[in-house]
Amino acid sequence: MTGGPDPFEALIAQLAAEPDLSLLARPGTGVLVWDQAGERLLWASPAAAALRGALTDEAGRTLPGLRARDRIKALAGGLAPRHGALKERLRLDPSRPWLPVATLCRLASLETGETVLVTAFVGPVPKVASSLRTVRQSEPPSIEPSAPVEGDATRLPDRRPGPVRFIWHTDAATRFTDVSHDLPLAVGAMAGNIVGQTWEEVSRSVVEDPDGSVAALFGRRETWSGRTILWSIDNSSLQVPVDWAGMPVFGPGRELIGFRGFGLLRMDDVQERTIPDAAADLIAQSLVNGETLPFRPPEEMPGEEPTAEAAQSDEDTWFSNLRDQVAAALSGPKPPDPEPIERPRPAEKQSQASGLSSTERNAFREIARALGARLEEGAPLPEEAEAGEEPGPRLVPPSTAPEDHTGILNRLPIGILVHRGEAILFANRFLLDLTGYEDIDQIRSEGGLVHLFRGSPVLSGAGDEDSALALTTRANENISVAVRASSTEWDGEPADLMVIRRALSLETAPPQDSRIQELEAILDTATDGVIVLNETGRILSLNRSAEALFGYDEQAVAGDAITVLLAPESHMVALDYLESLRSPGMRSLLNDGREVVGRERQGGAIPLFMTMGRLGDGPDRRFCAVLRDITAFKRTEGELLGAKHAAEEASAQKSDLLATISHEIRTPLNAILGFAEVMLEERFGSIGNDRYKEYLKDIHASGSHVISLVNDLLDLAKIEAGRLELSFTGVSLNELVSSCVTLLQPQAARDRIVMRMSFAPKLPPVVADERSMRQIVLNLVSNAIKFTDAGGQVIVSTAMTDRGEVAFRVRDTGIGMTPEEVEAALEPFRQLATSRRRGGTGLGLPLTKALVEANRGALQIASQPSEGTLVEVIFPPTRVMAE
Repeated sequence: MTGGPDPFEALIAQLAAEPDLSLLARPGTGVLVWDQAGERLLWASPAAAALRGALTDEAGRTLPGLRARDRIKALAGGLAPRHGALKERLRLDPSRPWLPVATLCRLASLETGETVLVTAFVGPVPKVASSLRTVRQSEPPSIEPSAPVEGDATRLPDRRPGPVRFIWHTDAATRFTDVSHDLPLAVGAMAGNIVGQTWEEVSRSVVEDPDGSVAALFGRRETWSGRTILWSIDNSSLQVPVDWAGMPVFGPGRELIGFRGFGLLRMDDVQERTIPDAAADLIAQSLVNGETLPFRPPEEMPGEEPTAEAAQSDEDTWFSNLRDQVAAALSGPKPPDPEPIERPRPAEKQSQASGLSSTERNAFREIARALGARLEEGAPLPEEAEAGEEPGPRLVPPSTAPEDHTGILNRLPIGILVHRGEAILFANRFLLDLTGYEDIDQIRSEGGLVHLFRGSPVLSGAGDEDSALALTTRANENISVAVRASSTEWDGEPADLMVIRRALSLETAPPQDSRIQELEAILDTATDGVIVLNETGRILSLNRSAEALFGYDEQAVAGDAITVLLAPESHMVALDYLESLRSPGMRSLLNDGREVVGRERQGGAIPLFMTMGRLGDGPDRRFCAVLRDITAFKRTEGELLGAKHAAEEASAQKSDLLATISHEIRTPLNAILGFAEVMLEERFGSIGNDRYKEYLKDIHASGSHVISLVNDLLDLAKIEAGRLELSFTGVSLNELVSSCVTLLQPQAARDRIVMRMSFAPKLPPVVADERSMRQIVLNLVSNAIKFTDAGGQVIVSTAMTDRGEVAFRVRDTGIGMTPEEVEAALEPFRQLATSRRRGGTGLGLPLTKALVEANRGALQIASQPSEGTLVEVIFPPTRVMAE
């Protein structure tokens, strides 16, 4: 502590007056105040005082094994805001170190001017078990760069065989802000510590980009994959090829906020490099001086072993509570977290003479069954047999039974794993040899139980059936195993026992193992993010694309709910989707995707399309969520909507213009036509000159032509804008066509053209607008008369086709058209030479086609020059009324 509680209490009271931090005013709220470096706990509220001993040492410094240590440093270093509050999920539960706890974070200043980080628990303060109050978390071994020793001047860092994957993040200036700890573990602390350096600085020191393509991709803000660079290894002249992939990250306003991606170190392809003299001198000087860059410890460090009561939880209850909490958070105050469900403790140990409790005897029966030793029904173990009885089958002779039963477990030809929650308590020699680890501490330091089973759910409780799981070795190879779980005691506390053996299918068919690895490699190369969930929506595994998409390593979110990767408004969408698949009778809904908003680790939002499906059935079924980034689609959609609005606005402006034309032009034209008719009739006296009468006839004809043009133009504009008012009723086509032909018969007689009609009997009515249908028939028949020479014929007919369609046809023996001329005649204001000679506005056929389509019909034209034209108007069966 650097000061008394008074300054901190005054600070908390000041922050509690702000709306975003009003929960600080509630009694019993847990508050932790950290220094500006995020390394020391300065003050804890009375409700959170018990956490101090579990999270820090005697000097107040955060324990190295605290999982939230790096995140607290980042928040204190400037990630947390100075106004408002940032909601952050921090792993601050000592009893369940893998479980994130919701907190509100804020940077503030004390009266002395010192900047501190204030973290307030949104819900109840995590409880600290009694064992954690007295037992400190052991500090994990620090990772130091390999230093040269006498006789070994080129000692290399420990390198695991096979590929090594790591995640990276940069800001907008390509300065690295976060790199997963796998990189320095593989290439050394000096070559792997690139946080704070820009890509240009990294490429000048430890990375070779042969053609400078990665720097160009950074500059162009593009997404890339499969770019190969060469990474130097500490204290050696070796380089390792790295498959480098990345993508830009944009903020809500499409501003660039950084880059993220992953690298794949191909450790099996390490090669020699040629070091320039200057670089060799620099490396030698750094080795002589012992200069090393500070190395960040990995975020995932083994924490305190959780208590048995806290480690056990009912998954279905957890999922229901999660859905209830999300629903309540979206509608009102968040309800308190449910109390953990305690499981019954196993029976106490028997007397010291027996040596084993009943739970341990059950565990040994499971081991004996796995080894093939069949215990007869009810046969007691040696220590259970009464004096004088012949004992049943023995695991070991009584005379050789050691006091410590771990010796027996180490000699068994089958894997034995004892754990409490995520904390591994014991692993026998067979399991260590199977997975390639030297001891149990090595398993803990490299990911623990979650990494060992790649995020598979921890099995607990006794069961009669084996569970098929994938066991991950130290070389990142997957081995199919059969696991049977049961309960036991370890050091007087409840624990879980796992009996592990290789699956028979892999022993008899080794190619299947390589096939599984091949499928996993294919899945990692997919562009979509793939997340595997368990029955209750907890994350089991992520592919590489999902890690790059959200910026989280698989180990960082394994065991968390899928909601940790989604924005709050998408929580209920995802949980309801999963609930629908959990319901009986549901199958994979591959076409029932949902749009959700993802949440990056750096705080950005990503629009995603999520498809979820079920993987198998039964109690161990899992679910798969496929997430596709639709940022580009949303951008295109926005552009299309903008273009649509612009087109609609232009159409509205055109309609306003045509309305103005209708009012401003037709009114004076009607006056001109009216006065011309009065003068032609000589109502107020004789004109006196026949030439004036001819001029008046031309004036009247020209005015009528302009009126016709304006009317057609207005009708066409209304149809295109969708504002033409149509009244659909049952129209008798025979009667309508007959009346129109009768109207045009005098015109045909004047031009000496023969009109013929052929109507289908009992033609059913069609659903159409009668006024527009009359205009269609008049336009087509008058066009046929206009373009047919004297002595020709015009045939008008109706018919019922074999497909149930109703057709209206107009055939003439006129001048005809070529296919190119037909196409031109259907475009507005495109007049053919023959049309100009015979008069017309150029809108007759386009207007007719638009009216036909407005009535849900189709217009077809077949024509040949000098042979005539056939025009058909066809109504589909859906527009034909039943008789």
